[in-house]
Order: sequence, then C-alpha cells, then structure tokens
Amino acid sequence: MRFVMIVLDGLRPDLVTAERMPALSALMARGTRFAEARSVFPSETRVATPSLVTGCRPASHGMVGNTVFDANLAPDRLLRTKDRADFLVLSAGRESPLQRLTIGERLAAAGRSFAVVSAGTPGQTLVASPAATRLGQFRWNAADVDTADAKAAAARLGPTPPASVPNLERSRHACRVLTEFVLPEIKPDVALFWCPEPDVSFHYRGLDGADTRLAIAEADTCVAAIVAWRDAQPDAGEIGLVVLSDHGHVTGPRKISVAKLMAEAGLPASDGGTDITVAPAGAPGIWLRDKSLAPQVADWLATQDWFGSLLANDPSILPGRVAPLAMLNAEHARSADLVLLFAGSEGPDRFGIRGEAPFDAGDVPEGGGMHGGLHRRELATVMGFEGGPFRVNATVRAMADLTDVVPTLLHLLGVPLEGMDGRPLRAAWDAEADSVADPVRIEMPGAYVLEGGRQDGRFYPTALVRRT
Repeated sequence: MRFVMIVLDGLRPDLVTAERMPALSALMARGTRFAEARSVFPSETRVATPSLVTGCRPASHGMVGNTVFDANLAPDRLLRTKDRADFLVLSAGRESPLQRLTIGERLAAAGRSFAVVSAGTPGQTLVASPAATRLGQFRWNAADVDTADAKAAAARLGPTPPASVPNLERSRHACRVLTEFVLPEIKPDVALFWCPEPDVSFHYRGLDGADTRLAIAEADTCVAAIVAWRDAQPDAGEIGLVVLSDHGHVTGPRKISVAKLMAEAGLPASDGGTDITVAPAGAPGIWLRDKSLAPQVADWLATQDWFGSLLANDPSILPGRVAPLAMLNAEHARSADLVLLFAGSEGPDRFGIRGEAPFDAGDVPEGGGMHGGLHRRELATVMGFEGGPFRVNATVRAMADLTDVVPTLLHLLGVPLEGMDGRPLRAAWDAEADSVADPVRIEMPGAYVLEGGRQDGRFYPTALVRRT
C-alpha cells in the first residue's frame, strides 16, 4: 500500500465544481469526502504544512506563523519563513524549528520512504521535510537549482520555468517531476505534492478573475495527471490518493497597515526593533517588549472599525479582554503576545464570491484573496480520500483537520503514532466510525462568538461570527 498526498494551496471547497474542476470534482464524488474539514489557526501555509506533516497543532510543533518575531534571533526585523535564510535563522542552528517528528522521520524509522515535490516557497518545502538530507529522502522545490535532487530532476525533465502569476508553467512542471520522475523511478511509500495554485492567483488576481480561472483549471489538470498515473500502475488498487487544501481564502476589500496606523496614533510600533512589533498577516501577530503596553494596544484597537477580536498567548496580560490562543492549540513560546482578528463578513465580493475581511499584507492588492484568520471561508478546506482502502461515494459528517491526515496514513501503513495530536480518520474506510460533532459556541470578548464542534475530545473551530 502506498499514498500520494496532493495539496492544492488555498483552494476553497465551495469552488470545487464540475465546471471549474472536473477531475477533482469526480475524484471527490467517487471517493470519501470530508465535508467538515478545517485548517488550523493561524490559517497560513507555513503553519498548515507542519501541522499536516507532524500530525500536530502549532502549540506542539512550534511553527506559529508565516511571519514571526524573535527578539533573541533577529531583534530588529521580522522573520519571513517562506525564505530559506530566515527559516535557517528561526532554526537557531538545529535542523529545523519543528519540535515534533515529521512523517518523513516516522516513515524512515519504520524502513519506509517519503518524497516531497513542491512548487510552493522554499520555506514551505523545508518545513514539509526538514530531515530529507539527513535521511536521504527526495525533496524538490521549484526554486532549487544546486541540490542533488534538483539536478536529478533537471537532467530528466529540463530546467524549471520561472515563477509567474498565474503560476501555470511551474505547477505543470512540478506535476511532471512527480508523475514522470519521482513516482515511477523513486517509488516512495508516501509522496507529498504541493501545487502553488490557486493560492498565488487568489492573492493577486482575486477569487474569480480570468487568471484565477486558468490557475484553478491547471490545478485540476495536475489532479487528472496524478490520477492517470495511478490508474496506469499494475498495483493501482493499492495506491490511495489524498487531496487537500491547506486553508481557504476570503476577499480582502480593505488593506490595513496596523503598525503604521499604530505609529501614527503615537504607539511605538513597527515591523521590528521597537516596543511593539507587528507582523502583517490575515491575523497579525503583535509582540510587546513590555507587556504593560497591552492595555494601550487593546484600547486603540477597540476604536478601529476593522477590529474584530483579540487573542493572547498569556491572557493574564489583559484579563477579560482577550481569548486564549490555547483555545485553538496555538499557544507557544514563539507565539505573539497578542493576535488580532479582523472583522469579517459573509458579504459577496465583486465576483459574487462570499466571504470578506480586511487584511494587513503589503504585497497583496485590495480585492485580492487573503487568509490567516478564523473566517469560515479561511478555515474550510478540501479533504478527500480516494482509491486504495478508502470508501467509495461517501461523504463524512465528522469534523477533521489537517493534523488528522498523516495519522490516518501512518495507521494504515502500520507505523506508530505516539506523540501526535491528530487521530486516524477511521470514517475514511469504516462507515460505522462516522458521527456528527457536538456543537460548540464560545463567547469571545467584544462582539464576536467562535463556533465549532467537538469530535473525539478535540475542538475544531468553524467560524468567528458576530454575536446576534
């Protein structure tokens, strides 16, 4: 038995239709679809990736944001984990920043193999398989040139096309690296394929622009190519496919520079080196050199019409005014002191696509897609299992998130799961294991409520909604 995990970065499940994505739509229909699948918080790629590969939430694995601040490692600036150099800074001389074993390490210990093929950022690929070099596992990123794996792929298939928006050629080339080189020649027990679309086009062209439609179609073509490769194998019946997205998207109709506005209001804020450090994001992190500044920050935020709610790594710095990050299994020594949640809505964007929220990200234009927070459209993810041991024509009612996927595959491969937060999703092969989650409603400070469900003792958030 072997598996291929296919991640289509940022894909919203409501956009998987027969018209837009015929191959994926058909795969989800004939396999097992988890209709209540969720991302983790914050709903960002370099948080979602380690959550997927470790089977743990951020409180356990320690990657708490796409962009973070660590005064000991880089006192004057933010660390952007998409970049290899900043990833290494955050690793602080270790192999990676992760504090839990990854699927690659667990498979290696069991005498099995793992491979990663990714056209995502270099940091995303490093965090997907940080031990690849030590373990002799294949790890290819579209930006790699000088690694042995990059040279082997280039010798077989030619150079990698440059990045673009939409990122069609790179997505197509990465799929060829997987289906024409890695799967047939390296033959890993588990492969992870990371397609950068539609996330790239969502960000820069909006959720339903002409370029975005091309990007979604290309992602679907990648799915079709992987299915075709699988179906042509003599052991096709033993190869399971898992299709996922790491997070969803909302439209960002309004761009907010939180640090700049704070500074204009007289607060000592910047993107590093001041008393208040703000990391731009869909849910910006705020680090305080002096925790006594927390009330001033909260008072100022409360006057802003784009403010939704506030989370804290240590709620005691603002008693009664914040919700704990621990509620979302996102508390960690690296976590921001405060995390800002923007006020979102279900209002349609210019394309008629529902879900909007302000955002803070310098390079994403207003009207582009964004993610990171607790909007239902950011948290909802694609999750489908097809072929191999998985049920056919099934829709699962139980809740699940990214941390449950690898425990499911390792369980089926007979690899130990100790130390994982996630659980094997038995409903993927056993209909009797399916059950509806118990609804949960958490009152947040201010005007919002967090809705979700409790499944097998774990809380899965669904949406931050305005109290009615």
